Amino acid sequence: MTLLRDGLIALLASFGAVTLLWLLAAALPGRREELPVVLLVPLRGRAEQMEYIVRSLELRRSRAGAHAPIVLVDAGLEQEARRRADLLTGEHPGVLLISAAEVSKYWE
Repeated sequence: MTLLRDGLIALLASFGAVTLLWLLAAALPGRREELPVVLLVPLRGRAEQMEYIVRSLELRRSRAGAHAPIVLVDAGLEQEARRRADLLTGEHPGVLLISAAEVSKYWE
C-alpha cells in the first residue's frame, strides 16, 4: 500500500512540476513582430459567398488578435454584388473595396 501511495505522490509531483514549467515558459515575454499582412479577396460575378468569406476572415482575424485589413478586389463584380460589397465595407471596419486596377497602388 505504501508503494502505491508513494507512486501516486511521485506522479502528481511530476505532473505539477511540468505544469509549473509550462506556465512559466508561457508567461515569459516572447518576441512578437507585427507582420504587414493584408487579406486579399478577389471577387467576380455575383460573388454569392462574399458575406460568408468576410465574416469568416473577421472571425479568424479576431481570434488571432491580428489587425490585418480585408481588401475586397472588384475583378468584375456584377452591379448587385458591387452594391453588397459597398454595404459590407460600411458595416465592417477594416474591410476595403478596391478595383483590380488599384491593387498595385494599394501596395505603395
